[in-house]
Amino acid sequence: MPSTQMTAEPLLSLRDLTVRFRLPDREVVAVDRVSLDLAPGEVLGIVGESGSGKSQILFALMGLLASNGKAGGQALFRGQDLLAMKPAELDRVRGVQMSMIFQDPMTSLNPYQRVGDQLAEGLRVHRGLGRSEARQAAVAMLERVRIPDAAARAMRYPHEFSGGMRQRVMIAMALLMKPAILLADEPTTALDVTIQAQVLDLMAELARENGTAVVLVTHDLGVVARLCDRVAVLYGGRLMEESPAEALFDAPKHPYSAGLLRATPRLDDAMTARLGTIPGQPRAGGMSPGCPFAPRCEVKLPLCDTTQPPLREVGPARRAACHLLEQPA
Repeated sequence: MPSTQMTAEPLLSLRDLTVRFRLPDREVVAVDRVSLDLAPGEVLGIVGESGSGKSQILFALMGLLASNGKAGGQALFRGQDLLAMKPAELDRVRGVQMSMIFQDPMTSLNPYQRVGDQLAEGLRVHRGLGRSEARQAAVAMLERVRIPDAAARAMRYPHEFSGGMRQRVMIAMALLMKPAILLADEPTTALDVTIQAQVLDLMAELARENGTAVVLVTHDLGVVARLCDRVAVLYGGRLMEESPAEALFDAPKHPYSAGLLRATPRLDDAMTARLGTIPGQPRAGGMSPGCPFAPRCEVKLPLCDTTQPPLREVGPARRAACHLLEQPA
């Protein structure tokens, strides 16, 4: 498991980040006042069930929210608020200092353009390289992500690659500019388990080489254990717990974190253990004055339905939002 590192000044600071979507009959809060820091070179995992707001955090940072979405609060990248930037200013950050890997590479790659040309384009636009020099750098990066016969493959189109190879191309494209931050949104969802491990390890290896910090959105706690230094647990758009990854696995502080761990298969007792479940269904954010997890929590207090618990320090570099943690031992 990776070692925790939060000794450096934050590279990215989220302060009360909120994402709202306007629907015809109501407003939905997808992310509710989330505050997090990301250190240089750190791998931060953001976990939670579908609909918890994980991906919307990344889309807000990249300025890619749907047209009916709006982000509030602050997202300070090297002291500059990404949310306050004009499109031209954000374009100088996206793809150069901050890159993103999406769930489905087929919707992220241009089907009408050769793979090598797509990689070389960023180098020509942002680094001013000539066509030949950019092409050579693109091929070299394809070799780094272990695509065989890279020079020939660079001349092919995305549909001529397997799913695993397309995701490797996306990793190559995201890291080619050596960004300070890599945002990865469920980057191996569509791949089989063996290819998943290869792609994730490759992504982490190249990020370490470049000193790139990673924000990894996933629902898979096994991935978190494998790659992440620190983990943020989201539910209903709110931050339930933030912890060094190893400490969370050893002793989760929030009932939701504990429920997620009980629902995760373990190799050491896979033949005898019965997987746990969390009763009920996930809720959208902003629907409850209390803890959003209260309707599904088996250890809740009456206070949990009416009063939102504050995030409080519960250990070294650990925070959690649960009224149970405020009760006397």
